[in-house]
Amino acid sequence: MTMKNSIKIFTFLGLLLLTALISVSAYGTNGPLYVKYEEKYNISANVSGDGSTSYSLNNITGYIIINNTGSTINDTLYDVWIAVNVSNNITPLTVIENTTNKGVFITSSAPSYTQLPTGLTYIHIPQLPNGAYVICDFGIDTSITGVPVLVDESYDATKVPANRKSNWTVSINISRNVSALPDTNTAVYVNLTKYLSNDTNNYGSDTWNLLNINSSEVSQGTNTTWDGPYFSGTNDALNWTGIVLNSTVDTANINFTVVANNTYANRSAVLLPYGFAVVNFNFDGTVSGTSIKGVYASGYGSPSAIKDGPYKNTTTGEYTVWYMKGNITNKAHDYSFNLTTFNIWAINGSNPAIADPFNTALLISGSKHTYTPNFILNPGDYWNTSKLNFSFNDVPIVWANCTFKVVDSNITLINRSINEYQTEYGSAYIIVEKIYVVGSYLVKVTKHIVPNSDGTYDVYIVVENIGSEKSPLIYAYDLIPNNFTESNFWVNESYMLNISYNGNNWSGNYSVSNPRYKIGYYWALNPLNGGADGDGNYTDGTEISNNQTVVIHYTLNGTGEFYPTDLFIVGIDPTHSLLPTTSPKTVIVSGAISDNFEPLMALIGVVVGTIVIVRRKFN
Repeated sequence: MTMKNSIKIFTFLGLLLLTALISVSAYGTNGPLYVKYEEKYNISANVSGDGSTSYSLNNITGYIIINNTGSTINDTLYDVWIAVNVSNNITPLTVIENTTNKGVFITSSAPSYTQLPTGLTYIHIPQLPNGAYVICDFGIDTSITGVPVLVDESYDATKVPANRKSNWTVSINISRNVSALPDTNTAVYVNLTKYLSNDTNNYGSDTWNLLNINSSEVSQGTNTTWDGPYFSGTNDALNWTGIVLNSTVDTANINFTVVANNTYANRSAVLLPYGFAVVNFNFDGTVSGTSIKGVYASGYGSPSAIKDGPYKNTTTGEYTVWYMKGNITNKAHDYSFNLTTFNIWAINGSNPAIADPFNTALLISGSKHTYTPNFILNPGDYWNTSKLNFSFNDVPIVWANCTFKVVDSNITLINRSINEYQTEYGSAYIIVEKIYVVGSYLVKVTKHIVPNSDGTYDVYIVVENIGSEKSPLIYAYDLIPNNFTESNFWVNESYMLNISYNGNNWSGNYSVSNPRYKIGYYWALNPLNGGADGDGNYTDGTEISNNQTVVIHYTLNGTGEFYPTDLFIVGIDPTHSLLPTTSPKTVIVSGAISDNFEPLMALIGVVVGTIVIVRRKFN
């Protein structure tokens, strides 16, 4: 007599295991599993009227993108682990986008079955469906590197006259900053778009009524002029594409002529923006030291076990002979797997309540078999064990499990650096361009509020003369909100403080009618020489020593219930009496420059870098 019994199957999902010991170059270039690490640079630069360029590496952000581009639901991946060696970070690795509809977790350890290196940071994605992706990011310490792509501009004229057509030649030179690249042989790919603008919201001045580009030529790549969106003229934008910088050709340059007219009426020089350039770049490799050290994931493979029996033992005459057979089928649509191990075994199933497949006391002697086939399973393929037999005089339960990994050609690893994306312009690498138009001196006040780890704030008020002529004496003002204690006043350079109140590093204080503020301070400053670059930098020693910039400092400590937003008074509370329409206050005075004062109010609209500009005609 023959009895047929139901099948018990214990399924281990297939494994995708990639370790750092395997070269990236061994892997494919077309997915369907993409694991990308990118370092994105947020850079800004300002071109002064004399054509010099100052750079600011605002931030570098590391992004890890895990993307399953499989075409069907059968390409869903499970229990995905990414091992990351995070280096030189200033913020922790954080999940910022997740389209899996399940949680994603950052952990400090991974299960031992993943065989990933220990002591790292791990991204755990329990389920990654086809078409889904996860993005994580972290901030990188900018002090470890510099701006990798330098874009230097120069002009053949330092000033242009107003109210007449004029022109100047712009020379832009793009070069690799080799010290900020992964390797001296790293090739950098660059595209640049130049916009002329009289749009004040897009790095322009509304005093321009003519802006045009002509006579452009490049050393490499292709350039075309077109009608841009920030001036209502023709040929006011330029695309320069196909730039490749490497150890053989380290620089590229373009020369073009700007034809313009400005309606500014005053006779002294004023520095006016006339447009900007947007830089897109990328190169292979990264500089922070962060890297992907391993990837583990399970896919849709279906192992099964077939049990047949019992059959009669011809020696004993008893029905104790059982047959079993195992197989594995690749159910995925796009993934191919390398079957590395397959296990099949049987246990005593007489008591279903304790049918533990890993309890060796229940293992039926002679039933356990392990195969190491290293067999490639393409989508739809299957693999079988041979037909196996064992003897048992009760009801056995047959179990099977296996491990398999995605073949290397289905894995794409990307490691590169690129400019940070910006919605309006496509790149966050923006170069603001300015030129002097005949006008007056220009005094700019920038207020920085810098939070410290102890809860205090360092306040820097940067007063700069970015015009071409020496300013008169200047009053700078600021307000202290309620429940803040101010201390540690200083002025750099101290001799630029024209009036000192009782030996203090301020000139006076006064009461404020608005109840949200407890006191106001003012500083009487000696005349500033022109020529500051206007970047609001409170550490620019050259401009400070040249008396082009004065930095006022004090420390604030909030106590009790305090309101840091009261430090940013412009536009925050419309009940304030200090409105953008009334401040800063400009007074016309006569007499020698050294006998006059220019009152300025140091107001702020955002945390860093909002600029208050006072222009004054001197008759």
